[in-house]
Amino acid sequence: MRMSSKEIAILGIMLGLSLMLEVIPIEMPTVWGMRIDLVAVPVIMAYLLTDFMGGLTAIFLLFVGLSLISPTSWLGGFMKASATLPVLLGLEVARRVIRFNFEEADGRKLITFGVLAYLLGIAIRIPLMVAFNYYFAIQMFLGIPHGRVVQTVEEWTHVPFWVAIGLPNAIQTVIDVFVSLAVTLPVLRRLPHLLG
Repeated sequence: MRMSSKEIAILGIMLGLSLMLEVIPIEMPTVWGMRIDLVAVPVIMAYLLTDFMGGLTAIFLLFVGLSLISPTSWLGGFMKASATLPVLLGLEVARRVIRFNFEEADGRKLITFGVLAYLLGIAIRIPLMVAFNYYFAIQMFLGIPHGRVVQTVEEWTHVPFWVAIGLPNAIQTVIDVFVSLAVTLPVLRRLPHLLG
């Protein structure tokens, strides 16, 4: 697949914004280390402004960039990229199911697209993040033995393990989907040629 110079420029700008949001964070930390933040928003915008392959490329570049600059190194980059991929998949499936495109979208279709993308995204993201956190991420981040991961997280949060992991990921997906859509729409209204 060959990218146009416009797509390369969009990916470069959005990756730069993502990494800037990592370095100058606007975030809400959780007990075990996940942060609810805006880092993935430019990556999702890159997908909305290019296409599915552009989105996948942006996720890969996010992983590489975060691996280099994040205090959590490659593991933080891997977890953020892995958590963003289901959002991208949810958006792509929703786009195909309702045949969504920005040029013809009215308010109702945009809301339908966003809600369907959100539901599909969390249907993939939450089980994936519960599994990744249970099997290796929390152990590696916090040095907790595998057999104590669930107990430790439940003692800290006072909710079941899957809720402790799932709820912040559900909140993060709201941000990833709806903030990305809310920011992308005005950009496209002012610069409609970006999709052309």
